[in-house]
Amino acid sequence: MTMTEQGVTPLAPEEQETLMRLEAVMRHGWAGFVSVGEALLSIRDARLYREAHKTFGDYCERVWGWSRQRAQQLIDAVETSHTLTTIGLHPENERQARKYKEAAKVMATLEPEMQVAVATYLKTATGSERPSTSQVKAAAEVAAAIDAHGTVAHPDTGTEVPFHALTGEQRATALAENVTTGTYERLKRQEHHIQTRIQQNSTGKGGWADWCLNYAQQQLTDTQELRIVVKRDASGNAQVQGLIVDSESHATVAYGDTAPYLNKAVMKLVEEVKG
Repeated sequence: MTMTEQGVTPLAPEEQETLMRLEAVMRHGWAGFVSVGEALLSIRDARLYREAHKTFGDYCERVWGWSRQRAQQLIDAVETSHTLTTIGLHPENERQARKYKEAAKVMATLEPEMQVAVATYLKTATGSERPSTSQVKAAAEVAAAIDAHGTVAHPDTGTEVPFHALTGEQRATALAENVTTGTYERLKRQEHHIQTRIQQNSTGKGGWADWCLNYAQQQLTDTQELRIVVKRDASGNAQVQGLIVDSESHATVAYGDTAPYLNKAVMKLVEEVKG
């Protein structure tokens, strides 16, 4: 039985040529995750896999040795990268793009003038070409919450006026001021909340899971990972250890003593980090 009889349709000559070109990009483009993701996205959307494979997932697994989930991660990364270019951010690798994924989802819903306001804030307020995911997401959420039919402070007089009544330049100024002020306030609230939770955990009022989440959001750098390692000791008993590891050098930055229970292991890591 041929592939066509199984419900898989052949490619036209120009489609076959396109598939070969895109697969060549993928084979030689590992240093550039964007080119790989774009090629994979084009193959999926045009169904260029259909001549030899029934599904996109089957194609990814048989040709590239990837699960459908792994292929989707690459596609998500390139879509995130495309969205972030609208505000002047260019992730250097797939890992950085994944960190910005949730922020990019919010950015994608914004009107162009809102995106400009976010870009202006990130450029002037953060002073960094690599703002944190919290900064990007907070600024995008503040911009998304601005009601285009509501009122804002007039940039010249300070009086409340309908947003739609402002001129283009006035709108840009008002948006920039609102995003800057609103993002600062939102980040301060988030910081206060996290510090409160960390303090609660350090005094025994919170749990180890909260500490892990709070530490990961507040303290970890872009090149660090919080790991929980479970191994058996010489007697065959499970031992748990909490580690802070540099994800690039794989060096352990901090670690707690091993313990027979997860919460004890993490609390020992907490003591090590705070010390």
